[in-house]
Amino acid sequence: MVLPRWQEEIVRQGELYRVGGSVRDRLLGNDEALETDYLVRGIEPARLEEILSRHGRVALVGKVFGVYHFSPDGEAPCDIAFPRTEYSTGPGHRDFAIQTDWRLPVEADLRRRDFTINAMAERIPSGERIDPLGGADDLRAQRLRMIFPEAFTEDPLRILRGARFAARFGLTLEAGTLAAMTESALLLSTVSAERVQDEFSKLLTQCERPGAGFDILHRCGGLGVVFPELERCVGVTQNEYHPDDVYWHTLKVCDAASRGSLLVRWASLLHDLGKVDARQTVHDDSGTRVVFYGHEIISAEITGRVLERLRYPHAFVTRCVHLVHEHMFRYESAWKPATVRRFMARVGVEQLDDLFALREADCRSRDLGGELEALGELRSRVETELRERNGVHITDLAVSGEDVMLVLGIGPGPEIGRVLHRMLDHVLEDPAQNQKVALIAMIQKEFGREKGAGRD
Repeated sequence: MVLPRWQEEIVRQGELYRVGGSVRDRLLGNDEALETDYLVRGIEPARLEEILSRHGRVALVGKVFGVYHFSPDGEAPCDIAFPRTEYSTGPGHRDFAIQTDWRLPVEADLRRRDFTINAMAERIPSGERIDPLGGADDLRAQRLRMIFPEAFTEDPLRILRGARFAARFGLTLEAGTLAAMTESALLLSTVSAERVQDEFSKLLTQCERPGAGFDILHRCGGLGVVFPELERCVGVTQNEYHPDDVYWHTLKVCDAASRGSLLVRWASLLHDLGKVDARQTVHDDSGTRVVFYGHEIISAEITGRVLERLRYPHAFVTRCVHLVHEHMFRYESAWKPATVRRFMARVGVEQLDDLFALREADCRSRDLGGELEALGELRSRVETELRERNGVHITDLAVSGEDVMLVLGIGPGPEIGRVLHRMLDHVLEDPAQNQKVALIAMIQKEFGREKGAGRD
């Protein structure tokens, strides 16, 4: 086995280990698992820094943590740490006393970790596995087990990590682990919004079935702490079109969405949360039925609150709110081409693929083959409009704001936008009208008289 030169130099003078996720993932059959975490012992810090600096860029993340961020020449960056022990000094995620010692045995470091499946190491280059807590056995048994009973009290973030690992690898929580998570669930209120965001993003993008992770949080009492908007959907029954309550329907749609898009996964998770508030029982000539009129509007408002609370970027929040607001569109084959173009203009061409992905996930979660066919037809019609380059946005118009000001003899102001939107309406109805001469004539005819300008 040929080692990179920096690894060669370390193993000549001390010990080097793969640790954590890369060891776990190799045991799960992922031989291409990224090796991003290493442990070094038997080499003093100054000497290790000297070795690493000869082979790339190295930065000490923090003396107290004893972790180096290393970017080897021509290789992917990684983290290299000394063995350490730690214990909690308070309820916050950063409230730890940490002891780093290059002479500590690797087993001491592994025993401070969260779950047994993450507490394994492989010595380089021999491949000898160090597994003092039975992580490999737990993987074979598809079991997630904590390392020590106080794990979640010391660091409540581990509750979110446990839900994620169980969902990602299809693991069952060992009874004692679930009990300990339940005991500490209320401590999730001490975890920062940024850390919750990071865990939720990983849950939604790393797991084929993230719903399993959210349901673990529900079962241990943590969902109501970090995501009360979803927790309150439990048991909210729907109508004949939805066999599941709002909670299970939401999780199924989320699972049906592609994990390749964090945006669509979040939209699928948030799209129906407003049904709790919109639910009504209607009595009319058709009988008694449950309806959710306007739930998409309430859901969009909830979407904004949830994602802002979790500190997602403003642009991401805005896009997700828009998707949720638009998810109830009702396509019919009888739509005229102008109706398709107006739909495209309202949604925005850049959001169409995401909206279609959201609708597809909703349909697949309920096996709605007919609606999937209709969605495919709408996709095809949209592609035709795009291929024919029929403009659906103000920026597609053959005239600009400057043209409007020149024709009407007015300065900048909201009137410019009103005129351009009116011209866009003409073009959506008849794309052939998107010619500069034709649009200027329309501006003169419709707006010239009221402004007393634009006449030759």
